[in-house]
Parts: sequence; C-alpha cells; structure tokens
Amino acid sequence: MIVSTLGLEEPWRSRLDRTAGGRPVRHCALAELTAEELEQTEILFTYGYDVTEKALAAMPALRWVHIGQSGMDKLPMAELARRGIRLTNSRGINAVAIAEYAMGMMLNVVRRSFVFYEQARAGVWDLETRLDEVCGKTLGIFGLGRVGRELAARAHAFGMQVLGVDLAPGTAPGVQAVYAPAQRLEVLARCDFVVICMPLTGETRHLFGEKELAVMKPTAWLMNVGRGPIVDEAALTRALEAGQLGGAALDVFETEPLPAGSPLWGMKNVYITPHIAGDHQASYMPRMMGVLCENLALYPAFERMENPVDPGRGF
Repeated sequence: MIVSTLGLEEPWRSRLDRTAGGRPVRHCALAELTAEELEQTEILFTYGYDVTEKALAAMPALRWVHIGQSGMDKLPMAELARRGIRLTNSRGINAVAIAEYAMGMMLNVVRRSFVFYEQARAGVWDLETRLDEVCGKTLGIFGLGRVGRELAARAHAFGMQVLGVDLAPGTAPGVQAVYAPAQRLEVLARCDFVVICMPLTGETRHLFGEKELAVMKPTAWLMNVGRGPIVDEAALTRALEAGQLGGAALDVFETEPLPAGSPLWGMKNVYITPHIAGDHQASYMPRMMGVLCENLALYPAFERMENPVDPGRGF
C-alpha cells in the first residue's frame, strides 16, 4: 500500500493515483491509519516531519520513503539505514528560486535597495548613500549541489569571481576553484560574499563558528540558505555586534521561528526572511510532483530513481 501524508490537492492527488498503476493509495495523516494499514504500508510520501522511529516500527513492510522537500535533518537516519529502507528526496526543485534569492540579496546589498526603500517611506530624498556593484567581487559558495551550481552560473554572468567549497571534490561550471571544507579558512579570507547552500550533517553542524567568522573581511556578507545549525548563531551575533562583518542575510536559523528576543532582529545590517527562499513559488509543486511520480513509475528500480539519499551520510 502507498501512503501520502503530503496533503495534496487536486489535480496532484489524481496524478499520484494514476501513476500508482492500480496500487491502493491512502491520502491521510499517519495517525489516521489503522494498525493493519500501517503494517501494509510499503511506500510513504511525506515532508518528513512524521517519520519517527516509532512510526517506522509500526510499518514493518516499508521499503521506500520519498521526502517532498530537500531538508532531511529531522529524519531518524540510523534507523532507516538499519532497516535498509530506500530514501529519496526532492532536492533541486527549488534550486532556481534559492539561487535567485541569493543573487537578489547580493544586488540589494551593493545597490543599497533597502536603504532607499526606507528613505522613500520616510519621504527623504537621499543623495548621500554610496553604491557599489557585484562585478569583480569574490563569492564563496559553500555547497555545490544544484542550488550552488545555479547560483554560480548567475554570479559568473554578473562578472563575479566564484570559489566553491564542497564535501565532494570536483569541478562546477562558473566556479574558478573548488576546495575541501578543511580549506575553508583560506576561502573565507578572500570572499566579499559567502553563501551557505550545504545540507545539515554531522560534518557541517556549526561549520561556521568564531574561527571562521574571524578570518572574513570586515566588509564581507554572510548568507545562509542551507540550514540554520550550520552557523553558530551566538558566534555570528557576537561577530556582527563587534563589527567583524559587513552584514548577514539569513533565511534559516538554529531555532525557527527566530525567537522574538533574538538580537538579530534589531540589527540594521541583518536581513531576515522566514525560511522562504525556496518556498511559495509557483514551480514548487509541479517540480516536486514530477520527481515523485517519475520515481514511482520506476519502482522498485531504485538504482534508476532520481535524488537517492544515503542515510549513512545524511544526503
């Protein structure tokens, strides 16, 4: 049996039912299933928040879980690996949206768009604010997956020098050089902008702490569109308060929603968005359902599916 807890609306629900090829599909929350239905569940489509060790124990026949987003840091990876349950996700479906978000933020920083917006609201004719351009600036992209590569292409087109840091060695179009995470201090010292696009794993948690922030240029901007805990938020707050950085554009945080008492809210050189860099665009659902249905049509040929995830590595 196939279970979808994605809360799909028509026509996506009908499309999934058609792709299932006669296999029974239940569209509901896991809590609505009987113990017998859970025991018969072979495939689970979910955003991942309901996948717990307790839920997995109730589904002994489960062979495949597909996550309707890219983030998977809440999943019980060790149990999925122990059970040999195949895992795929929807990484890449919002790569363009996130890359445009990061590119837009960099342009806003150098063109001081937010400053002029605030001045216009106040009725101030501002001829004093100095402007700059991204052309010639150095961008460090941490994570050269689909988001990182889309961003690299755009930054390269704007005349930026692009450096990459990735868990896997290799090359990427538009990237002048790719470094290992162990070389991150060398890269950070050269960058005018740093954009974090990495997944959250044991290797990347608090990858950006006091040591990393200390080597960055005092004019550099840090942007995080990956996962909040990759950055030590307390260390970032201290660095911003001390003027060690030019500023930060943050879409993800260690605690979400960002607590009302966080000092980040009141900082003029910090731009905050509520984890929406890759959400709410019209293309999200069509792309997500495209990956899901293409993989379902291939089931059980896991080796041919798109976006396989290694539970042992976390991505």
